[in-house]
Amino acid sequence: MDTTNKNVSKIKKQKPFKVHWFNVPEHINLNNLKTWLSQCSTPCTYTTAVTSDIVIFDGDTLPPDPPFKKSNPNQIWVFHEMESPPITASKSWRGESWSNKFNRSMSYRVDSDLFIPYGSYNKRLQPLKKNITAIMKQKTKLAAIFSSHCGIPSKREIYINLLRQYIPVDFYGHCGNLTCRKSTETQKACYATTEKTYKFYLAFENTFCKDYATEKFFRSEAQDLVTVVRGGADYSKLSPEKNYIDTKDFTSVKELASYLKYLDKNETAYTEILKRKWKYDVNHPEYGFSDMENISQKQAICDLCSKAGLWMKERKVYENIASWYEKDICHAPTDIH
Repeated sequence: MDTTNKNVSKIKKQKPFKVHWFNVPEHINLNNLKTWLSQCSTPCTYTTAVTSDIVIFDGDTLPPDPPFKKSNPNQIWVFHEMESPPITASKSWRGESWSNKFNRSMSYRVDSDLFIPYGSYNKRLQPLKKNITAIMKQKTKLAAIFSSHCGIPSKREIYINLLRQYIPVDFYGHCGNLTCRKSTETQKACYATTEKTYKFYLAFENTFCKDYATEKFFRSEAQDLVTVVRGGADYSKLSPEKNYIDTKDFTSVKELASYLKYLDKNETAYTEILKRKWKYDVNHPEYGFSDMENISQKQAICDLCSKAGLWMKERKVYENIASWYEKDICHAPTDIH
């Protein structure tokens, strides 16, 4: 019998791995999740049974104690979280009752067993060609930021107020002086207007934590403006080229402002950054981890299925998930001066 046919036969006969998400986050569409699992090359199916092969627990709403015991030694418990440690609502993962319970991790952290970035880059066969003159003609304002979480660990508002001493920054959201309504269509319109009107978007994160770069960064990278980042991620590992400006490359807020002023006056230098961006298609969710619509996130779900067999053979347990999740992972800002 042909070897290829044997392999195909094995795949067809392979019993689907059963996946259950104990506390599905509100922003994840369960119907979409079921569909994506059914479309994975490694057979997988979603169930409501706590005896499933894989059980996912979301850290943000993790209960104080495990809600049930593992159905068998091979069952895989996965810790999932897409927010940074200081921002998660629940801190139950710190409790002793969760010690030695999780087998695998699934998050934005590069060192997760299953890495789920908020976005991804794909190099185009040919860079996009756009009308630079038309793009630049519409850009009548300098910088903007959208933010609705105030008083957060990164001291974002303080940094912006310092920056405002040197350049104009339009601050949208609850923490700023401008508003953009929360409806999806209005948000899309706001972001579209921002892309056309502003030269820079400030993708400032709410915390300085390892690998934490959210949709703010990736959405801006997909737009015809220059992204200014401020956070704890190593953006050079996320972006294939230096298509952005990192605040940590400057010794002070004033120095950053001076550089933005330089780019504002030097159209050639500014558009060179845009041209580098046009070499890539940047995939990203529109608004956070909404409906898991990001291609990289869909792929991660299928990776979960493809790795399930190996995970069951190579047993692993996090002795203390809190230690992995937050110990020496975040730090206070050092650039407020």
